[in-house]
Amino acid sequence: MTLEELIAAFREDSDDQARDVTGRSDDVLWSDAAVARWLTEAQEEAAIRKRLLPDATTVRVVPGQSGYPFTLFFEITRAELFRVTDLTTVPVTIERRGCELEVVSLDRMNEIDPDWRTERNPPKHLIQEDSRILLPAVISRDYVLHLEGLRLPLKPFSADGENAKPEIAPVHHRFLVHWALYRAYSKQDADTLDAARASRELGLFEQYFGLRPDADMRKDLRADAPHANKCW
Repeated sequence: MTLEELIAAFREDSDDQARDVTGRSDDVLWSDAAVARWLTEAQEEAAIRKRLLPDATTVRVVPGQSGYPFTLFFEITRAELFRVTDLTTVPVTIERRGCELEVVSLDRMNEIDPDWRTERNPPKHLIQEDSRILLPAVISRDYVLHLEGLRLPLKPFSADGENAKPEIAPVHHRFLVHWALYRAYSKQDADTLDAARASRELGLFEQYFGLRPDADMRKDLRADAPHANKCW
């Protein structure tokens, strides 16, 4: 479904379809811009709750630098570190087999190895913080870090106009409207506030996409996942 079709579905479900003589929307309770913003939120919530947008990327690791800005993934599911064997090629040449890193929190890393800040051994762990990743060791050579993880949509619906489509699979599109309806009926306005309808729409959204895990829950899930270090 396109953004235009999703907004039309929202207006049909909310019976917010006032029209003027030209056939364009006129005197509606919620503007197209507001609905588009709520649909953008809906896709982000869906991606987090149902883990819908897996992706992969690489990061060049250079000597003397352990930390790197990183916000693409809200959860890293796999990290693998490869030694660079030839810096003269583009892209650089790396070893065929890498070392799988265990993704841990900073507190957990301090428990595992309190001296990691001065260690010169090849990294065996990866720390993911809100806006950066950190290899807990003194980096003394070049590497390529391969990351797999879960991300949010890359841009809001409004960026591509009425023909914009959700990044998530089409089978999920229609259910995004429930979130937009929940936000619409939660608006603190005498003409739109309807707590019972808002609760019902949120319930329908959660019934399909699930409850939203908080940051602590995601960390716990990662802590419970089996890990294996396969190093050189």
